[in-house]
Amino acid sequence: MPAQQLWIYSIQHLIYFAAGTVVLPIAVGIYLELSQQEIAEMLQRTFFLCGITSYLQVKLGHTYPIIDGPAGLWASMFIVMAVSASGTQSGLAGLRISLQTGIVIAGAIVMILAVTGLVTIIAKLFTPIVNGVIITLMVLQMSATFVKGILGVTDENAGADLKSIGIFLITVATILFVAVYLGGFVQSIATLIGVIVGWVLAVLVGLSVQRPTLDNLVSLPRLWAWGTPAFDLGITIACVLSALVLLSMSFASISSMAEAVGEEVSNKTLSRSVFFHGLSTLLAGLFSVIPFMPFVSSTGVVLMTRVAARRPFNIACLLMVVFGIFSPIAAFFASMPSTVAYATSMVIFALILGQGLKEFKKVELGNRECYIIGLSMICGMGVMFLPQDVFATFPQTLHFILSNGLVVGTVMSMALEQIFRKKKIKDK
Repeated sequence: MPAQQLWIYSIQHLIYFAAGTVVLPIAVGIYLELSQQEIAEMLQRTFFLCGITSYLQVKLGHTYPIIDGPAGLWASMFIVMAVSASGTQSGLAGLRISLQTGIVIAGAIVMILAVTGLVTIIAKLFTPIVNGVIITLMVLQMSATFVKGILGVTDENAGADLKSIGIFLITVATILFVAVYLGGFVQSIATLIGVIVGWVLAVLVGLSVQRPTLDNLVSLPRLWAWGTPAFDLGITIACVLSALVLLSMSFASISSMAEAVGEEVSNKTLSRSVFFHGLSTLLAGLFSVIPFMPFVSSTGVVLMTRVAARRPFNIACLLMVVFGIFSPIAAFFASMPSTVAYATSMVIFALILGQGLKEFKKVELGNRECYIIGLSMICGMGVMFLPQDVFATFPQTLHFILSNGLVVGTVMSMALEQIFRKKKIKDK
């Protein structure tokens, strides 16, 4: 790859890293009632670990250019628990320190599953139907967040903002125009061009975001940033369940990327990937950040750019580590207008939805398959429309499970897949 293209592709990967990393830590930090300084520091730690864990995966794990970044499933769990804990005796401070312990334990369990080989047994549960339900529900669950971000809707501003809508339309139109109507190398950096255009226009119309203030020019991530860890059984159970459910996203991400580049994933590769995924979860607990997941959107990036080279991805990983050390750089990327980040993510997630639909095409859709898909999707989407306080009287662990549409749909599709299969065999 020529040097000029190498660095441009590296910068584009870096944009994907930043766009996928910035939003969730800020949103979760607000719910956890962290100060602006604490949110900025969490974002810096997230940058650092994103670079480290993604580099470990591409070098020693699955070996694909898949970004490891904050998981939406974990973020939603944090928010649900924060809402529940705000009125309890221990409060949000108790929740934060207990989350650290629960995440570390969850990561260790995932690593054990990988080392013992049990992960290959678990992988058999994630059939094309289950993967399709997971990917589709994940996109649908994020859709409300995207639309609110596009409209400029926040807790302080419940009305739509015309400037935000305008920037979104221009950003998306730029990306789609370059990706659809232009060719060659320019087509492969459509997202980078769209981000630059959107960001510049956002600054010109006054939608720039104030940069977080960080005291030191250079700082290393610190352990247990939320305080001395504590153990809470309910929170730990919820964390372990989240980690196990999130394995499905690991399988889906790896399989979709392998399909995109025309390869097959061996059990050995899968076990290595899950081991480092567990390690990244453990590190997230130690450094007090939202645990990571391999982004399915990375497949969308490869499909859009038609570039799966590792070298630009490796450079982007190392640059993320640098961003996690040098405070001003992290502060700069944290100032990316949210409308631009949401617009970029929406284009990528449109391709991800296509990947979910392709999973369904891998099987012959008879009545059995339609029942599984239909019931799982209806229940999963139905839960997404319920208010958070519907399950407020339930124990905290059940509250988390039942109030998350992605979890409900995933568990239901896995259960129905096995039940219907056993019944079919028995009838024979």
